[in-house]
Order: sequence, then C-alpha cells, then structure tokens
Amino acid sequence: MAAWKTVRITKPCHVSIDNGHLLIRDKENHIRLSLEDTDCIVFEGNRFTLTASVLIALSRYKVATLFCDDSYMPSTILHPYHQSLFASETIKAQIALTDSYKERLWQQIIEAKVSLQAEVLEHFGHNSTPIKRYVSNILPADRYNVEAKSARYYWKKLFTNFKREQNSFDIRNQALNYAYAVTRSLISRNLSAAGFLPALGIWHKNSTNAFNLSDDLMEPFRPLIDLAIAHLLPSFDDDFLIPAFKRSILNIFDLEYLIYENGLSSVRNISKRYIENFKRSVQMQNPKILTFPTIAYETIDECF
Repeated sequence: MAAWKTVRITKPCHVSIDNGHLLIRDKENHIRLSLEDTDCIVFEGNRFTLTASVLIALSRYKVATLFCDDSYMPSTILHPYHQSLFASETIKAQIALTDSYKERLWQQIIEAKVSLQAEVLEHFGHNSTPIKRYVSNILPADRYNVEAKSARYYWKKLFTNFKREQNSFDIRNQALNYAYAVTRSLISRNLSAAGFLPALGIWHKNSTNAFNLSDDLMEPFRPLIDLAIAHLLPSFDDDFLIPAFKRSILNIFDLEYLIYENGLSSVRNISKRYIENFKRSVQMQNPKILTFPTIAYETIDECF
C-alpha cells in the first residue's frame, strides 16, 4: 500500500525513531506513527528536537519532508541521496539529454501550464480568450516567452488587486507559496527516488538551486494548485495563514479533482506516476511520453 499520511509537527516536542516508527513526545503525549504509511511531514517553527536517525529514516522511507522558518513558511526540503537501484543509468540518460529534447519538452510543459491557466480562469467566470491565443504561439524552448505574458494576464484576472510575489504577507501569496512548497517537495522526492539529479534542470539553471528539475516539472501543477487555493480562500478571512488554513491546504493533495491517464486521481498520486512517465521519456529521448494532468470538473463541487 502506498504511503498516504501527511503530518504537521507544530508544538514543542522530541522526535525520534524506533523500529520504523516515528516517535513524537511532549509533556503530555506520546505518539507513534508508521513511516511506511507517512508520505509527507511538515516541521513548523523551531520548537522541536530530533535525532540524526530521524533524518536518515525519513530519507530511507522516501518521506517528503519540509522544514519551516520562524514565519512558519516552508524553507528547507530534505533531499534523499539516490535510492534508485539504477540511479547511475538514469543520471547518464539525464546528462545525455539533447538540446532538442529539452526545448520540445519545455514547449509541452508551458503549453500544459498555460492551457490549464485558461481553464482555471474559465472555471471562475473570467475571460480566458487572450491566454488561449497565447497557447498557439508557444514554440520549442518558449522562445516568445509566452509563459511570462500569460502569467501577467492570469494573475490580474484570477485575484483582485494582486501581485504574485514569493516574499509577501498577502494571504493569497502565503497560501500559494505554502502549497507550491509542498508540491515541490513531492516532485523532488519522486525524482530522487527515480534516480534523477533534481539540481540538473531542463530549463531552470540557477547554480544555487538544488531543485531546478523539480521546478521545471512542477510548472503544470501550479494552475491546479491555484484552483484549489482560490476555492479555499473564501472560507478564511484572516490576514495570515492560520493552522486551519494550512490543514486545508495539505488536504488538497489528496482530493481527487484531477484526471491523469484516463483516471480520477489526486496531486499526491499523480506526482508519482508523472515522474515515472518522465523517466520513460528521458530513457527513450521522447518528450511526447510525458503527459499532464487535467481538471475533473464534475468532482470539484464535492471536493471543495
């Protein structure tokens, strides 16, 4: 059975490992969690202590692990060192990717992302015609920079008086950044498990970024996360990301409001199959093998 639990650790406690189980202890409670059933852990703040064996076990069990800063926003990802039996072959194939493959794959990724942005706008009753026009102008390597042009229109329409920023106290940006960080950790974990070097990107090439490839491959997931956040926001009128909102954000990764490979699924489950397909794409040097999730509109009302 695949791991499914998402755990948030928010209170002062001591975390240790015992025979494949995570032990969380504070003055009042003693909680024991199976790592085989744990898919993601978020450590919030700095009021906990843990042993080195915890980090090793989280890596061994391929648990997507996020550490948050003093503002309780994700700042660090635990990146497992390669655990694929065929990591060397995968890395060789990754390094050998041609410029033509990279340019065509990036074209497909941006086509998927921009098309989904148009769908999200339509879902909320906004005009998506300009973005749909952009899709037909996306070339290999996105030479006309359609992604940036689409983003400017998209954010202007999706939220009122909004500017998309990484470091912002706007609750909408905080919610998006929190959700994107979790998405990035899931993609990074799956890439490492498949034997890839997440630092070696297709398009992103920042020398200080250990997750360039993760950032490449998560782009089509962003509009899907945007849709979920836009649905959640009306239920939370606070000016900051309260714990209840964070719990709701973590829950969206298990909601089946998406379609992948002709089946209803969630972001969490799709991310694993998506990276498996990416690996096949790399091995066969065929970008068309990588397919992208779409929105299951008939389930949105019951999910949100």
